Amino acid sequence: MSLVTLCFKHRPPTIPILWICGRRLGARNLNTTKDQHRADQIFAEALDRPPASRPAFIETTCGEDTQLRDEVTEMLAHYACAEDALTKTRTTHRISGRPEIEQVDIRTDTGRTVGTCRLDGRLPDDGLFERWGTRRQDDGPAAVLSLARQRLSLDDARQVGLHAAMLLRLDHPGLPRVLEAGTVDLGRGPEAFFLVERIDGEAIAETRATSTGELRRRVEQLIPLCDALQELHFHGLFHGRLTTSRMLSQDKGEVRLADPGLLASLARAIPDSAAAEKLRDYGGAPERPVLSPLALDGRIDVFDLGRLIEQWIEGHNGPLAVELGRIADKATAHDRQDRYRGGGELGDQLQSVLTPSDRGSEMNDPLSGLTPLTATLLMVIIAAAAFVLGVALDGWLF
Repeated sequence: MSLVTLCFKHRPPTIPILWICGRRLGARNLNTTKDQHRADQIFAEALDRPPASRPAFIETTCGEDTQLRDEVTEMLAHYACAEDALTKTRTTHRISGRPEIEQVDIRTDTGRTVGTCRLDGRLPDDGLFERWGTRRQDDGPAAVLSLARQRLSLDDARQVGLHAAMLLRLDHPGLPRVLEAGTVDLGRGPEAFFLVERIDGEAIAETRATSTGELRRRVEQLIPLCDALQELHFHGLFHGRLTTSRMLSQDKGEVRLADPGLLASLARAIPDSAAAEKLRDYGGAPERPVLSPLALDGRIDVFDLGRLIEQWIEGHNGPLAVELGRIADKATAHDRQDRYRGGGELGDQLQSVLTPSDRGSEMNDPLSGLTPLTATLLMVIIAAAAFVLGVALDGWLF
């Protein structure tokens, strides 16, 4: 038996372009955002059920709302169409450079060719994933091979293939490129793997900003990161593990995510898996531990960024901090319906507090770039100097 991946490098041409996993990219049939959110929620819950029981579930849940029922039914129909197209796609390559070998333990095979890459060495594990540094044979970018330590059933492997194809569609400079993804049998049964462009850089700051100027610079870094998250959210995906260690500042100042949400993708593919359990235990948004991964969305990422902003502004009370506090309050609302809908909306709000007029008013404040302690000391020194000067003038004049 050769080692074969269920790996999709390119979008299969048979998938309807206006739909991705049941989510239409153009106009929706429903009248309001609230109605569409309800349809998305029912759609996600229906996917958790066996296909044969979905029609009855939709009928019961939607009740007499025929428009809602028709929308969810149509979403499921397109989801099934996309899934069918993907699962009938032919495999693209073998995971081993020596197809006559039936079993390969990559943990002892530094230097071996894996797919289109050469293994360079083991990297620290990332939760569920074993990680290897790799180099593409075609002089492509350095990449990280992440191998999920969980055996998959054939049906699970099929679902991983579907969600892997969704990751391969992502295209944004703030996200690492997913070069290959799917499932592989390394002698332990089918396992999920992801080959992702390697992103190096320094983690952005997590603690409070020391000055208003530094706070503004951090917000300026966060805005393009919100845009990168919107690419995930637009495709019905989310990251799920937004920590500063995964937000890396590179040499030219741009900030990129270290991974495109691999754990979340695996958890959505297999909702009863170890990946889903780790996603639930990660903390953050209150709905995370109680909802299925298929019912979660980009608002858990919005929550995580809101918490980060709260840490940055701690101890600040200037105009910029006040505005950022208002944004953080909405981003971390307990009810996700009250949060920003995705990274794009959050980024727009952050951009609005950095308008030229705001920057100009703070640039006119000579203390805006100082820490609160330094500004206080400077004010004391100025007051003392003014007092001494007043006493001297009083003695000279009178």
